Amino acid sequence: MNIKELDEDLEQQFGQPRNVTEENIKFLLSLIKEEFDGKKVNEDVEKPSLDAFGMTALAVMSYQTTPWEELAKKPAIRRTMKYIAIRGRNHYDEIEELTKELMRKHWGGISQKMILGFLKIIRGLSEEEHPSKLIEYTPFSAHYYAISHGLHQIIQGEHPDDAAIILHCAIEDGILLPTVPRSLLANEFNLKKSSFDKYFSKYHVNLEYEPDAVKKQSEEKIKYHMKALRNIIGYTVDTDGNVKFNNRKLGRKNFLSIIIAYCRSIFRL
Repeated sequence: MNIKELDEDLEQQFGQPRNVTEENIKFLLSLIKEEFDGKKVNEDVEKPSLDAFGMTALAVMSYQTTPWEELAKKPAIRRTMKYIAIRGRNHYDEIEELTKELMRKHWGGISQKMILGFLKIIRGLSEEEHPSKLIEYTPFSAHYYAISHGLHQIIQGEHPDDAAIILHCAIEDGILLPTVPRSLLANEFNLKKSSFDKYFSKYHVNLEYEPDAVKKQSEEKIKYHMKALRNIIGYTVDTDGNVKFNNRKLGRKNFLSIIIAYCRSIFRL
């Protein structure tokens, strides 16, 4: 996924930016793009001074309705935001250390609560917040959490036959890409790979070759699970195959999932 594709994806799912959170997404991605040479991101970016880090924390927490691009008109804040956007993924410990230093210094105008709030925002880019590799195989990264949680909820405890149908439905509906590896699905949902392969092939590959009676019974099961899947995750599919999610709000978790999906693609994670 490149910047253009990401912009198109965001516009398709959410329309033009309508709030500060959505504007902040595009700004952070633009900072990453500045260090992307088409193959990888240069992670060797300038570390901000403690004063610049404190200034950025104060600005972000004091002016929460102001787009970060506006705050970043101050060069020191822009450099700090770029450092956070790029180094926060693989070097969160560096940022945490800056935060600890800031708290020890009692930087003027910023409270401990504000510092911790700023750190919470940054922590979202750290390894501990990262979703699974499944995020690389959905065209709707902004809805990753709804898709992942819904699939886990409906598959948990199901027989491999039903699990295979559910994942077949997810691919048929377009919320998972057809290229998703079977081994990844088996690992993600704790399925025995040999059993999963057998049933998945039955529904996803060989169904058209089954006897009519078997095909009719299978199609009824697919219809049942597809309806349940759409209800649990919260989406609809129109006659043209377009997927629409019921909740179009771009909240903090969805915001992070977009950043993470994009970072995975350009950091080759």
